[in-house]
Order: sequence, then structure tokens, then C-alpha cells
Amino acid sequence: PNSRYVLSATDMINPGESGSIFLKVPDKPGNYPFVCTFPGHWRMMQGVLIVKAEGTYTATVENPKKIISIGGGGSHEFLKYFGIMDGEVLYNNGKNSFEFTENMEEFPSKLKESDVLFMTNNKPYNKEGKTAIMNHAYKGKGFLIQHPSTWYNWKDWPEYNKTLVGGGSTSHEKLQEFQVQVIKPNHPIMKGVPKKFNIVDELYRWKKDPKGVNIEVLAVGRGLESGEEFPVVWIVKHKKSRIVANTLGHDNRAHSLEPYKAILKNSLNWVLK
Repeated sequence: PNSRYVLSATDMINPGESGSIFLKVPDKPGNYPFVCTFPGHWRMMQGVLIVKAEGTYTATVENPKKIISIGGGGSHEFLKYFGIMDGEVLYNNGKNSFEFTENMEEFPSKLKESDVLFMTNNKPYNKEGKTAIMNHAYKGKGFLIQHPSTWYNWKDWPEYNKTLVGGGSTSHEKLQEFQVQVIKPNHPIMKGVPKKFNIVDELYRWKKDPKGVNIEVLAVGRGLESGEEFPVVWIVKHKKSRIVANTLGHDNRAHSLEPYKAILKNSLNWVLK
């Protein structure tokens, strides 16, 4: 292309022909329009390439159920695994709108417009963020609380673990293979999930808080070396909100596993009921 405003273009493509563009994604966030300039086609064949800031992932659809995911912190590749890989599962081929962000400043306003909060972070919240999350719960909206957010991350916010998670973890077994055993196979969240399957992941030593909200455990993880068992998937019995907590999901070997994806997809369907 001759113009400095055009990033790339094909030659004229006639019916029955094809063409390809290999385009470096622009470094600057923004909206980049594209159009078919075949005579007459430009009226209808237009679109926009949306480039988001680093640490975000968005998949949108008209009239969706809106899912906002907050990630970020340490010890995990948040965007790659919880944002993109899990985002594709929750987007569900266009049935839902999904947005992942690590921007703690914009998160509260986005949460107000969302049906489900997918919590996947371990970095601190400010007062506005904490208030937004608790309001989300007391409005009866849904939660999927995943892996890092089931930990005891926030000593200044004990209400979170007691009322939204039911407890927490302060340690885990080393990254290795362990067995997941489904103990409530008839629950909708376990639909299509094998009663037993092995996964390479961190087995969180998650414990129920005796003063926390009641929970219903759906699956446990059993260490193949230690023989110890800990909850890995459970329902939190909140007065208003539907909440599913899940300690699985450290890296690619978990996120690409079909039983993991089935549990995640089923959990979303359950909280949306």
C-alpha cells in the first residue's frame, strides 16, 4: 500500500479466488477498520480490528450474557491461561461475551455491567474493587472463583474468603500429576466429566473455614504420592449469589484438559440459571 494510513492490502480478488494477509498486530491500542473494496462490496463488507492494551482479552457477541474476568498478580500466566484459553471456553462459540482484564482501575465499572465475575487474580484490590465485588454478590449475580483466587491472598479482606470462597489455601503440593475424584456425579456441573481423571497441576491444600459460609464439595483431588485429599470443586452457599469455586488451573496441562474445560463450561451454565 502507498498510504501510511493503510497497514496492509491484497490485490483485487475475483469470485472463486482467495488471498491472504499476514499482518503484525499494531502496538498501539485502538480500533483499526478494514473493508472489502471490490466494486459495491464496501457498503456491507466492513469490520474493525480491535487492539486492546496488553493484559486484556475480549470476545464479544450481540445480546450476550456478559462475563468479566479479573486477573493478574504473581506465579501464573494470567492472560494466556485464564484470559485466552478459559476465555474461549466461556465465550462458548458466541453464546456469551467475555472480557479479561488486569486493569484494577477500570474493573469496578466493567463489573457493574456484567452477569458473571470470573475471578482469577491474586494481586491486591483497592476499596472500590472490594466494594464492587461484594455488591455483585448481594445483587445475586454469579461468580466463578478459580485457582489463584481460592487462596488466602488478602489478609486485609477476610470477608472475601469467609463469605465468597468458604475457606482458602496457604500451601500446595508440588506441580505434578494427581487424581481428581468426582463425588457428586449427578450434579449438573459434573455433566460429562469422568468420575476419575488425572491432571498435572498444583493440588491446593484447601481447607474449609469453620466460621465461613457453608459449601457443597463436588470433586476432590487426591495426591498420588501423599494420598491426601482436598476439595478442588465446590459450590459456595451464599444467600444471594450462585458461586462455584475451583482450585484447578495452574498451567497449560490443566487448561487444555477436556474434563477441566467441561467443568468450567458447566459451572458457567449453572451460575447463569
